[in-house]
Amino acid sequence: MKHTIIRSISLFVFGAFSLATAAAQQTVNNPDIVMQLQWEIGPWRAMWDIEQFPSQSVGEDVGYYIYLPPGYEQDSERTYPVVVWLHGAYGRPHDATPIIGRLNKAVRHGEAPAMIVVSVLDPTGLSMWTDSKDGRLPMETLIIDELIPHIDKTYRTKATRDARAIEGFSMGGYGAAYLGFKYVDHFSSVSMLAAALHKPETLKARRRAIYENVFGGDADYASQRSPWVWAQKNAEQVKKRTRVRIFVGADDGLLTWNREFHELLNAHDIQHQWGIVPNSPHDIGVIMQNWEGDFFSYYEELFSEAD
Repeated sequence: MKHTIIRSISLFVFGAFSLATAAAQQTVNNPDIVMQLQWEIGPWRAMWDIEQFPSQSVGEDVGYYIYLPPGYEQDSERTYPVVVWLHGAYGRPHDATPIIGRLNKAVRHGEAPAMIVVSVLDPTGLSMWTDSKDGRLPMETLIIDELIPHIDKTYRTKATRDARAIEGFSMGGYGAAYLGFKYVDHFSSVSMLAAALHKPETLKARRRAIYENVFGGDADYASQRSPWVWAQKNAEQVKKRTRVRIFVGADDGLLTWNREFHELLNAHDIQHQWGIVPNSPHDIGVIMQNWEGDFFSYYEELFSEAD
């Protein structure tokens, strides 16, 4: 099995390490988190296959993580729906492991639909899941024009819009909303988990490195790649064709932005699931632990319609 090749500069490595260290320190000092044991989450390779494919837009092999449901190798005729999963800032594809661990158990117990999950790699962890203005980081083109066709060609997918969803956490929630609302013909569902729903002005004020490097310091370019803009521009299509959900932790600093986006969708009559997960900060593992109800019933309903 090929291994993912990740190129990074020393500054990024140092920044990511610093963030990870800070997060670890916070966990150590939080008595409510220390004993939240997650026995069902195994090593990454116990849940994921790590693969790569040649990308024309990037000019080299690009890695991705893929989860294949139980029985995939045994039943050579069966096809499966697909969820494209986007990680958060400074994240990596394996950040979806808390979801995959629960999904794998639920599928084995007949409590979730058998589906393929493709977790995408952003090598910088800062792309906002769009193409950088200078063309060096073509994440949007990579996903829409190359990765999705590659997955449909390589694996036994139900290669239709109705059987394809996009989901993301934090920056990945921004990306899921942006790509899902822009490419309505590609995705039947948009799932935002604690989405970092920046606007151009907040990127400029609070995420200067992203604003300058990804959007070229261009407010118009950033606006053209904003989920706030595409939710309104394609509102008529979205409300007729797309299933949407927004969930965020009650203790998450992004709660206000998520609530405002929820209100924007309401203003455009876009039906969606809206929920606040109790006792949850900006942490996908804690959100999954504290999720009230069945996380996968959303996909059960979505993909049963595809069938």
